[in-house]
Amino acid sequence: MIASGEAESLLQLTDYAKERDVIALADSAAITMTKVAIPSGSERQLDAVLPYLLEDDLAQDVDALHVSMLGKSAESADVAVIAHSVMKRWIEELSDAGMVVRKLIPDALCLPLQEEGISAAKLNDRWLLRVSETEGCAVDEGWLPMWMRSLNDRQEDETPLPVVSYSALPEDAGDNWRSDPAEMIMLLLAQGAVQSRFNLMAGRYKPQNQILKHLRPWRGAAIAAGLVLAVLGGEKVVNIYQMEAQAAQLRAQSEARVRALLPQNQRIPTTSYMRRIVESEVGRLSGAGAQTGVMIWMSEIGPLLGTVPSIELDSLRFDQDRGELRLNARGKDFGDFEKLREAFAAEFSTELGQLSRNDQSVTGAFVLKKEQ
Repeated sequence: MIASGEAESLLQLTDYAKERDVIALADSAAITMTKVAIPSGSERQLDAVLPYLLEDDLAQDVDALHVSMLGKSAESADVAVIAHSVMKRWIEELSDAGMVVRKLIPDALCLPLQEEGISAAKLNDRWLLRVSETEGCAVDEGWLPMWMRSLNDRQEDETPLPVVSYSALPEDAGDNWRSDPAEMIMLLLAQGAVQSRFNLMAGRYKPQNQILKHLRPWRGAAIAAGLVLAVLGGEKVVNIYQMEAQAAQLRAQSEARVRALLPQNQRIPTTSYMRRIVESEVGRLSGAGAQTGVMIWMSEIGPLLGTVPSIELDSLRFDQDRGELRLNARGKDFGDFEKLREAFAAEFSTELGQLSRNDQSVTGAFVLKKEQ
């Protein structure tokens, strides 16, 4: 498989790597490439503050992440984010195979750059996609249609972005896809890697300068010849990608629930914003710390509701001024409501409204007031 640019084991490449600089391609499925706004006055300490500027948008602790800058302007920075554990594992595996890596580049950013559109290539069971100079990703084949729809939804007009594929077109490719097949995808990536200016080996992972003095004069030519390793990663990186997809799905579900409960907040740009509006609403319902807040009531009625598990709450309404809580509930029979009324009466002044029955359940309402 080495003739095709791929190897089943890093050890198969050890002899090829001797006396050469090694350029390694990092699996973009393990990397998040994104853009972050630069606060005014933070330019000098940008490397130090970058991880914390991303804190609200990442599910992991920023101290566990390596942030590498891909480019920047006066207002924003393009970054690649990867877990330290993944970086360390890759470097250790390369070192164990006797390889000294000088450059580690996201594989998606080694695809040719399209002026207007996307570059795509299939490698094993995933599609590599390059969206811009500093943005790319690796998408599992089954997720490709959803990813394309999500990207096109971000466009100002409804015209899908053109896609140039260096592999055979997927079965569900649209009219915006064009095939420009490459004989070997690894060769295409190798050529892009040699010309690339990107390198994830920055900060604590930057190669030690003292090693450079041992390089022979002809090593520069060896770089141009290029030994580009096969895509790093494998099963563990696939798991990381799947976990990220699940996290995105859970966030979408959370946002949908917040919009349903708080319809005035339809635009939720970040996770931190969603957390703030939920905390604000909880504070409001809690009566801003007052002992009569609804959260205090809920902590008191929770155990009482548990005494009659057959009754389920449909809704509740809290009136701070009148000091009362109205519960609309549903149960199996009239006796359930009488049991719960007796439980509530031990702690509250309790009124049970008229009960009604349909074919499947009994519904009614309780009005609770605290005893003076």
